[in-house]
Amino acid sequence: MKDVDKLKILLNNPLLYIENFIKISNKEGQLIPFKLNELQKDFMDNVSKYNSILKSRQLGFSTLACALSLYYALTKPNTECLLVSYSIDSATAIFERLKSMYYTIPKVIRPKYDRNSKKELKFDNGSRIVIATCGNKDIARGMTLKFVHLSEFGFWKDNAEKQLLAIEQALVPSGILIIESTANGMNWFNNLYFKAKAGENLYKAFFYNWYRNKSMFKDDYINAVKVWKARHNGKLLSIDDLDDMEKDLYDKGATIEQLIWRRLKIQNANIGQFQQEYPATDLEAFISTGATVFDNQRIYSIEKALSQRKEKYIPKNKLIDLPEVLKNHYGRSFFIYHSPEQGKKHYIGVDTAEGLGGDRDYSVCVVLDKDGRECAMFRSNKLKPFEFAEIVDCLGRYYNNAFLVVEKASGGHSVIERLRYTYYYNNMSKYKSYDERGRARTQIGFDTNNKTKGIIVNDFREAFDKGLIQINSLELLEEMKTFIAGDNGSYNAMRGRHDDIIMGWCLAIAGLKQGKWYV
Repeated sequence: MKDVDKLKILLNNPLLYIENFIKISNKEGQLIPFKLNELQKDFMDNVSKYNSILKSRQLGFSTLACALSLYYALTKPNTECLLVSYSIDSATAIFERLKSMYYTIPKVIRPKYDRNSKKELKFDNGSRIVIATCGNKDIARGMTLKFVHLSEFGFWKDNAEKQLLAIEQALVPSGILIIESTANGMNWFNNLYFKAKAGENLYKAFFYNWYRNKSMFKDDYINAVKVWKARHNGKLLSIDDLDDMEKDLYDKGATIEQLIWRRLKIQNANIGQFQQEYPATDLEAFISTGATVFDNQRIYSIEKALSQRKEKYIPKNKLIDLPEVLKNHYGRSFFIYHSPEQGKKHYIGVDTAEGLGGDRDYSVCVVLDKDGRECAMFRSNKLKPFEFAEIVDCLGRYYNNAFLVVEKASGGHSVIERLRYTYYYNNMSKYKSYDERGRARTQIGFDTNNKTKGIIVNDFREAFDKGLIQINSLELLEEMKTFIAGDNGSYNAMRGRHDDIIMGWCLAIAGLKQGKWYV
């Protein structure tokens, strides 16, 4: 193959161009060829027009973005590229890196620049690379963009959604937009990422955890092993020495050397701080940076124990007296962990949704016995309130005429009415309210407002932290991972997630706490 043909191939392939013509500084300050690491290559192999990258720290995606902007600007005349950072200092650092990389490209294929300002490199082939910071109202105004990189998007504070919309509108049909960030709690980036993961927007979701990166921290891993051996008579950490979380990471691909590095990192801080900087999963990334209500380490331990059980719930063939209505849902929406015992009191938390299906809210029943054991759980978002009422009635009677705590909001009113006047179920929680004349009225059900919700959530939280309850449903633990406290003191599931089982538990615990029994 002629040299001119080889050059043509290199100029038409961004990966080959970067690895053959661009150099970067290593940790010792030496210029070396930019050889993409395994995560950067994975992204390049799967890149789309719209991309959302959630990642661990220091994986090299900002450096890759600089290289890609140079490739498009220098090989495609009259091309505009935009690099946006969340702070002035960060934007300045990116610009300096960009210029240093530009000068490593061979002169014979490197267009000269005719403008070199603090915010822009403009080249004599008509292309330009613009550096900006978030918060600029005129960002992307008047531009036709081929390549865009938005750095640390999770930390953008002002009008992130509006700025992104303006950038999207400026992107040419063949353009590439990369949103890249570490997690920063349950904000707008969190919503965009999980919608992308679920296929609910234009973006393609990428998550890169810390242990998939085998090369970026290679020297750090080597040094960590040396330190470990010096402290442990020259011995490495063995598989038998790993705790449950470490074993899980090992099974997913983390090496012993990486786990040693992780241990030493955690010793210098704590596991929460490590997970914030170096998450293993996308949920962990956001949870570790957000105000989650429940202790995630405890959740993980319970989840691990439940997943090791041979039987997740009682097999259907062992439930001889199960009513037909409940039997039809068993193993799909309904699960029993402890059968009813004669004479034993049970409490059922009932949270009702509208039964619209899809990703809408769920109608939930949680059955607890007087000792705080989860005996059964029903969860479905396909039943209308009048259909759900039949389930509640059957479940209550099956568990010794259980005490029902029915939340009144949404379809809860309909469920209460049908339980009272169609099924004649009377063992339900009551409370007093007063009219404008001060006359007392007895109300059936549970009225959830800002005050009462805070009380029942914190009661659940206390029972969980103190080990006063026995959890048997993995579905509950999944909800607990993404249940957060807002800045205004409110409690809710993070965007795109559910908290219906949690609320069922809160209501059941409220009944257990009252200890009332009307029948």
